[in-house]
Amino acid sequence: MKLRKVAIKNFRAYLERVEFSVNEITALIGKNDIGKSTILDALDIFFNSNKLDAIERNIHCGVEPVEITCVFSDFSSEIILDETVATSLSNEYLLNEDGMLEIRKIYSVVGKETVYIVALHPTNEPYNNLLLKKNSELKSLIRSEGLEENVNLTINSEMRHALWNSLGDNLTLSTQALCVDKEDAKNIWQKIVPELPKYHVFRSDRPSTDEDVVAQDPMQIAMKAAIQEKQEELSRIADEIKEKVSLVADKTIDKLKDFDETLASTLKPQFKKDPSWEKAFTFSLFGDENIPINKRGSGVRRLILFSFFRAKCEENIGEQTDVIYAVEEPETSQHPDFQQTIINTFIQMVNNPHCQIIFTTHVPGLAKLVPVSSLRYITNNNGYPVIEESSEDIIQTIADSLGVLPDLTPPLAEYRNIRLIVCVEGINDISFLDNISLALHNEIPEIEKLSTIPDIVMIPLGGSSLQEWVNRNYLQKLNIPEYHIYDSDCTNAHQTDCDGVNGRGNGSSARMTSKREMENYLHTEAIRQVYEWFDSPVTDELDVPKTISDYLKANNIPGSKEKNVKTKLNNEAVKYMSLELLKQQDVENEVLSWICDILGLDIHRYL
Repeated sequence: MKLRKVAIKNFRAYLERVEFSVNEITALIGKNDIGKSTILDALDIFFNSNKLDAIERNIHCGVEPVEITCVFSDFSSEIILDETVATSLSNEYLLNEDGMLEIRKIYSVVGKETVYIVALHPTNEPYNNLLLKKNSELKSLIRSEGLEENVNLTINSEMRHALWNSLGDNLTLSTQALCVDKEDAKNIWQKIVPELPKYHVFRSDRPSTDEDVVAQDPMQIAMKAAIQEKQEELSRIADEIKEKVSLVADKTIDKLKDFDETLASTLKPQFKKDPSWEKAFTFSLFGDENIPINKRGSGVRRLILFSFFRAKCEENIGEQTDVIYAVEEPETSQHPDFQQTIINTFIQMVNNPHCQIIFTTHVPGLAKLVPVSSLRYITNNNGYPVIEESSEDIIQTIADSLGVLPDLTPPLAEYRNIRLIVCVEGINDISFLDNISLALHNEIPEIEKLSTIPDIVMIPLGGSSLQEWVNRNYLQKLNIPEYHIYDSDCTNAHQTDCDGVNGRGNGSSARMTSKREMENYLHTEAIRQVYEWFDSPVTDELDVPKTISDYLKANNIPGSKEKNVKTKLNNEAVKYMSLELLKQQDVENEVLSWICDILGLDIHRYL
């Protein structure tokens, strides 16, 4: 399951209901003591069934209960009841209007937990509470409607479906909070619980010792796999131990007969359960010079635990389990140089589809690296926290409040002498344009290498981080004409961006490639100069870097990572392009038109 939305009410500072969406990575940003950690603690209570202390209740909520709601996607399509009967959340009308599973836990004044599923559920009486009806009650309804011939009266779910289906077009639905603590609703809830994500909180003031349960977890998984490999041998050892213990027990019973033969005849040795080999091993970690990790600095210990998180996400041993890691201020005790590494680690972790990250921060160095769609800004409204999601205004507010400044080259002062800013998605796109212009210079002297022209600057604006948004927003304020080139990736994902740039009216223009990306403008002959074995025709849709990467991996050839392949194609293979090869590969003359547009040349002279 994937967590998609969270809502809390009457919990600590959150008096009114506050909700926000959750991505693969979600960053909670705000000032100190604004309510960031409160959200992590509320989720801890929800997922780990921690008792809600009276002090956690908002002091102004009176007798109203605390509510913590989580909404999920990617749940199982089937629920098996009693190991034999299959049903689904959809068939039981247990999904909300968005087709998601919405679970609300309510905590009364005394702290007792009651679980509800908020769903678009039938309202027709008496079919509006079928989940709470016993088998005998359902049978009575089935018989009163004359449906018993085609329904198995021993299966509650089948009777519910028959009753709801009998209404046809008259079935009406509305959003209801259904208690799942009773009857078949309870059975369904008990099947949902094991599928919920595991939730681990990593607090900034956590002791972070090497024996931390989260740190040990990946090692425990590896240990279980090792035990599985030796299962036959361990079973033999267990049987030998049981046999020896049984011999001692038998001798003890024989001696007991001397006292009371009747008593002895009623006793026999019995083992309650098989040995748990996993509990026989504990681990501690030692670093250089045999120094325990828990004696290292707090920053080092946190980096080690981040590495453990990552190791667990990459672990292929055993079944995959959905996990949410909640990290409070990951920058704590970290050198600024590690901030990029931390975000990269999080991004690598969520490459595993079973992992999500929620973290809090108020440090610009960390926040600026996060995708803008992942930012959640917590601010104060009349004494109560509110959570605002990504929008142009909120992103600007976050950038201003954290002090995120543009990160551009050349220095900002030099932009007053710039005639045109060429905006592309990434560094590799800049390399392609720079090297293709150099290759064309040999045949068309008027075409100069773009990086050597003083009044033109090329900037990568791809991605979606806060830093990239700041850079892009700042460039617009300079009011210098921009020339944008976006990879199409065979979609229209950037069409809105193009329309926005083309509508500025200041000489700026934008276009998307008709081919997948820059590498698709390389001729097979040029690629073969770098990868001799390559003989695939480069079509518009071919994912060239991945194709090459897959081949290198399959043949254990170094440099197989896609980013390494992209670098090599755009820095080496492109240098073997000629005007003739370019015209063969790019029959629409797109690349030549970009170069001529940027340099102010008439493309018709070179066709």
